[in-house]
Amino acid sequence: MNIKSWRKKGEWPIDKAKYTITLDASDRLCRRKNLILDNGKKVFIALDKVVNFKDSDALELENGEWIRINASTEKVIDINTNDNEHQSLLAWHLGNRHLAMQIINENTMRIEYDHVILDMLIGLNAKVNVIEDIFEPELGAYGSHNHWGVMNKENKNDK
Repeated sequence: MNIKSWRKKGEWPIDKAKYTITLDASDRLCRRKNLILDNGKKVFIALDKVVNFKDSDALELENGEWIRINASTEKVIDINTNDNEHQSLLAWHLGNRHLAMQIINENTMRIEYDHVILDMLIGLNAKVNVIEDIFEPELGAYGSHNHWGVMNKENKNDK
């Protein structure tokens, strides 16, 4: 079975989902690969660009059937701070290690579990909570096609 297209949550008929696929954060970032649905059937996805699928997005098969994407729970670290200065310090240390990060709210960041990073955070007086939950990290500046479009437009104007 081949994938025809994909749609974001809320942009497809969720009640028409015939299949499901459960993927962790790293597997939801894809462009071209074989995937195995929750029922064991195989599908092939070949998109024009890399897509970072979110929980409840969908894949449309060539025959018009829909596959709901479910984000699996993963072991993650929620990092809580009380003030902006401490949060900025922690964000700098995490960014300096090129870690994928999810912003939960103004006081909470989330990263994939790593015991070394957990020890570093504790050493920096972070309030940490290791839990199992969905991880949906930000793609960053280079993951946004809008960013590249702006850069390419600016570069053309510089010539």
